[in-house]
Amino acid sequence: MTALRSSGFDAFLRKPGPEVFALLIYGDEPDAVREMAQRAVKRIAGSLDDPFSVTALQDQDLSSDPGRLADEVQSMSMFGGNKAVWIKGAGDSFLKAVLPVLEGKISGNFIIAEAGALTRSSQLRTAFEKSTHAVVVPLYEAEPGEIAGLVEQLLAKDDLQIGPDALHRFIELAGTSRGLVRREAEKLALYCLGAQRVSLEDVEAVCGNDSGSTPDDLAESVFSGGVEETDRLFQDLVRGGTDAGRLLMVVHGQAMRLQDFKLAIEKGASAEQVLRSARPPVFFKRQRPIQAQLRAWSLGDLVTAGNTLGATVLAARQNAALAEAIAGRCLLSLARKGLALRTDRN
Repeated sequence: MTALRSSGFDAFLRKPGPEVFALLIYGDEPDAVREMAQRAVKRIAGSLDDPFSVTALQDQDLSSDPGRLADEVQSMSMFGGNKAVWIKGAGDSFLKAVLPVLEGKISGNFIIAEAGALTRSSQLRTAFEKSTHAVVVPLYEAEPGEIAGLVEQLLAKDDLQIGPDALHRFIELAGTSRGLVRREAEKLALYCLGAQRVSLEDVEAVCGNDSGSTPDDLAESVFSGGVEETDRLFQDLVRGGTDAGRLLMVVHGQAMRLQDFKLAIEKGASAEQVLRSARPPVFFKRQRPIQAQLRAWSLGDLVTAGNTLGATVLAARQNAALAEAIAGRCLLSLARKGLALRTDRN
C-alpha cells in the first residue's frame, strides 16, 4: 500500500505503476474529495462523462450485484484506450466487490473510489491499506500554510497578488476547507479583476459565510462567555454549510493560541506586546476581546479547555451522525465556563 499526500497526487497519476489497480480518496471534506477524484478520472480516461471511457457507479449499485465491478474492470473500451471505473460514496457494498482487485485476482481498468471520513478501524480503509495493488489518499483539513499557497496560486492566474494581512484575513474568513477556499478565491479574483493587488478591504467585502458569521466570531464568543451568541453563531454557521467538526477545530485553535499568549504574559510580557508581536497577526478588531479573554481565563483553564476540545474533535469524527450535537454541546459548555470566569474576575 502507498499513502499519498495531496502534493504528490499529480505525479502519481502520470505514472501509477503497473501493479496498482485501485485508488481510494477519503476525507471529511466532500468537495475536496470529489475534486481530487475528478482529477484522477480525467487523467486516466481523458473525460469525466464519456460513457465509453468512464463508468460511474454508486455504492448501492453494487449491493445486489457485486460482480458488476469485476465486469467493469475487465471490460474493453469500444474505441480503445484506458477506462476509469468511478465509485461515488464507496462503502460496504464496494468493499465486498473490490476485494478480488485488492487481492490481485483480477485487473484491467483503473478504479477511482471516493469516500467520506474513514476511521482507523474502517474495513474499507484497512483493506486498501493492506493491498499492494492499491493507493490511498487521505484528505484531512489543510494546514494554513497549504491554504496560503493555494490562494496565492489561484489569484496569480488572474495576475493578482495578495499581501500578508489580507491573506491572513482571507484564511480567517474562508477557513481551511479546500473546496470552500477555491470558491472564495474565485469570487475574490472576479471582484478584483483588473487590479494588481488584493487589499484587506477587498477580502472583507467579498469573503466569508453568507450569514455574516465566521468561525472566528464563534471562537471569540465562546471564550468571551457569550452563551446565547455562541448558540446563535453555531446554528447560523451550520445552517450556512460549515462543518461542525471544522468549527470545533477553529475553537480548539483559539484555545491553543490563548495558551501561548498566556504563557508569554506569565513570563513578563504585557498583553499588548504579545498581541502586537503575534504571528500570524491578530486582526486589530479582535485584539480588545482577546485581551479580555486573557484576563478571564487562567492558563490551567485554557489547558483544560484545549484538552476538552481535542477530545470532542475526535468524538465528532468517530460519530459523524452526531457531530453537530456533540459540537454544539461542547461549545455551549465552554461558553458557560467563559461567562462564569468573566463574572468571577469582575
